[in-house]
Amino acid sequence: MGLDLYNQKRDFAKTAEPEGKPGRKGGNRFLIQKHDATRLHYDFRLELDGVLKSWAVTRGPSLNPQDKRLAVEVEDHPVAYGTFEGTIPKGQYGGGTVMMWDEGTWEPLDDPHKGLKAGNLKFRVHGKRLGGEWALVRMKPRPQDGGRANWLLIKHDDAAAREDAAEAWLETQATSITTGRRMEEIAANTHSEWRSRPRDTPPNRQKIKSTLEFIEPELATLALSLPRGKNWVHEIKFDGYRTQALIENGEVRFLTRTGLEWTHRFRPLPDYLAQMRVTSAILDGEIVAVDEGGRADFKSLQATLSGEADVPLQYYVFDILHRDGEDLRGLPLMERKAQLQKLFKGRDFGGRIHYSEHFTEDAADLKDRLCALDQEGLICKRADAPYRSGRHRAWLKVKCHKRQEFVIGGFTLSKAGRQGMGALLIGYYQEGRLTYAGKVGTGFTQDSAIDLRRRLDLIAQKDNPFSDIPAEFKRGAHWVEPHLVVEVQFGEWTSDGRLRHPSFQGLREDKPAQDIHRDRPLRPTEVRKTEDEPTARKPRRRAPVSKTSAKDEVDGVAISSPGRVVFPGSDITKKDVAEYYLSVAQQILPHIAGRPISMIRCPEGIGGQCFFQRHLTQAAVPHVKDTGIQVNGREDDFVMIEDERGLISLTQWGVMEIHPWGCLAATPDRPDRLIFDLDPDPEANWADVVAGAAEVRERMAEFELQSFLKTTGGKGLHIVIPIQPEHDWDAIKAFTRAVAESMAHDSPQRFVAQASKAKRKGRIFVDYLRNDHTATAVAPYAVRARPGAPVAMPVAWGALSPDLDPAGFTLENTPAHLKRRKADPWADMTTLNQRLSGHILKALNIL
Repeated sequence: MGLDLYNQKRDFAKTAEPEGKPGRKGGNRFLIQKHDATRLHYDFRLELDGVLKSWAVTRGPSLNPQDKRLAVEVEDHPVAYGTFEGTIPKGQYGGGTVMMWDEGTWEPLDDPHKGLKAGNLKFRVHGKRLGGEWALVRMKPRPQDGGRANWLLIKHDDAAAREDAAEAWLETQATSITTGRRMEEIAANTHSEWRSRPRDTPPNRQKIKSTLEFIEPELATLALSLPRGKNWVHEIKFDGYRTQALIENGEVRFLTRTGLEWTHRFRPLPDYLAQMRVTSAILDGEIVAVDEGGRADFKSLQATLSGEADVPLQYYVFDILHRDGEDLRGLPLMERKAQLQKLFKGRDFGGRIHYSEHFTEDAADLKDRLCALDQEGLICKRADAPYRSGRHRAWLKVKCHKRQEFVIGGFTLSKAGRQGMGALLIGYYQEGRLTYAGKVGTGFTQDSAIDLRRRLDLIAQKDNPFSDIPAEFKRGAHWVEPHLVVEVQFGEWTSDGRLRHPSFQGLREDKPAQDIHRDRPLRPTEVRKTEDEPTARKPRRRAPVSKTSAKDEVDGVAISSPGRVVFPGSDITKKDVAEYYLSVAQQILPHIAGRPISMIRCPEGIGGQCFFQRHLTQAAVPHVKDTGIQVNGREDDFVMIEDERGLISLTQWGVMEIHPWGCLAATPDRPDRLIFDLDPDPEANWADVVAGAAEVRERMAEFELQSFLKTTGGKGLHIVIPIQPEHDWDAIKAFTRAVAESMAHDSPQRFVAQASKAKRKGRIFVDYLRNDHTATAVAPYAVRARPGAPVAMPVAWGALSPDLDPAGFTLENTPAHLKRRKADPWADMTTLNQRLSGHILKALNIL
């Protein structure tokens, strides 16, 4: 097609879009730009022969192979367009907002020229959001197409495919993969480098070359104990990315600890920092993502930078190296910090840029408090020391957890057949050789596992990169080039140099693999050698952070880290959760014992990484058993418990939420419960949710079925109907779907039977999808992994009213509620003998 048409449609004196010039041939870039013009669409682009072949996908891409997305072929774009994010002025062609939504590489599965000519282009993409195999299939021309070439974008059924509703998935991918901004932020941001030029601005303006250069940062040495003495000050150790900020004439650049420029990835922080009253400066600090509890969380930061989450980024500045042409590195630390603090006086920088305070006393007490809140630890600095690049003992780091970076050398596949991988094989460099440190199989979310697998597939190799990996760990291993660095938290090093209880925290893209070595901390005697004028330690006040001793038991089950606060902003500890579950064991066990269960595990509390799990891990968990059942002919080690100790063992394992299947493990193909989940849109009327629950009850009564009600600890309600296990999953799902669709048909203004959030607007989704093989619903009396520790609670039908709060029961108030209530509203649930008549199913054309 060429670029003539592209150039003809644009006035480059009025738009910041790049002029159309062919690029070098042989490139294979893939990208998608979200474009809010006359209507919102996604521009899908593949680099071929020096241009970007382009299609406008009206509803956005879908990872579901069942979906066929309309893709309208548009003019070729220049390769330089692949960095465009900003606004196109109104009145110009394509006027509106443009976001960089995905980027990566692509490879054709057949001859791409023949595929385009024949109207059947098959290819594989390696993007940050999309992956796997795809096809673009040209449709036959129709009179109503107006001469447009319409294609269909179709996902092939492979490991990257997913059955989720595409619209709901797209809503979770609402930020730019290069700047982290939403569409409205891009449209409003007047500081954007790619924002459209005013009419009077020359189209080829030149940037002023920066005179500031990256300075290798000073690094802290790991220590086992805190230094003592008046010449030491202490700062909070942040869980984020060490970042140097270079400010010059209102322009800001962010550089990683190795000098990589990540300004675009940390938007909008550069725009806030540009407001600092200084002509030029070099600042040293840490970029973090802060959760709702005020805790800096590295996994949230990783998820935000990868587009999986949207947590506001913040920059904590703890040092200044240059200011207005003056090199400050030779000054003592406290003089440098005094100059830095003046720059923050009277300014708030939108609550995003902060001066990092220091502390001179009670460092041990401060560390205890930080560790109780599951923070990183402390950085201890000599108050009189100059700033020196490299690792020195003038800065010491004392951590709350054992945690460091490792290099990935291989991975294993999941024996459960899940997407992604089973475990990572990791190591560190020692005398130039990659030394094996262990296997990491926990800490991943489904998205992070799939994303990591895509990255690993790109660097696959045949040779084992480790110098010393034992033979038993080689079996089933897939080797990769040792380039990727991950951060791992663990319990201890074993005597043979392996990690105990490692957990994946995230990728570290700011550190080269060759720099990763085993952290060997300074021992207390070595720390004392660094102390200047040592003084006796003052008596310290211990914060009331732990309600238990270091070793504790609940119902005979040992609870590790019993005093760990697992709900930030409260004093609820890991042991509190275990004791709660023990207190409700008689109520909850009839609904979970002997059933396959899925779980939400939060090993570090809900302020850390939480993930969904339904399989046993390689390490045995006491009192937690394998169901022995098969799904699709495959044994997948599905989890089951049978008694109180099994329940408490789940909490020791980091389990917060418990979600049983709608069947017993003894009859996995015959469900014994029907579940309707009333899931309201945020704009839906709560009174309609209440009326919907009553309507489900009435409809079940018409089939002579008694139903039971529970709150979810969230925003909706569950209606549960026990039945004899006589019908298979397909029949039960078809029946509940028929009921949901009937409700939506009768009251379309209130109910919807489709999962699409767009169609749910202001209405209630009557979710019947929990009635499927391996599907689950939260158990009654189960704690939810949400702020405030809400609990799913059975309630009597007489309590159903607009005053009922679906999240009003919590871990802390539930025991008192159970003591007050006169009867268990679910007392008959497990003994009720009722059947879903086969005649009803036949009448509905289900049997």
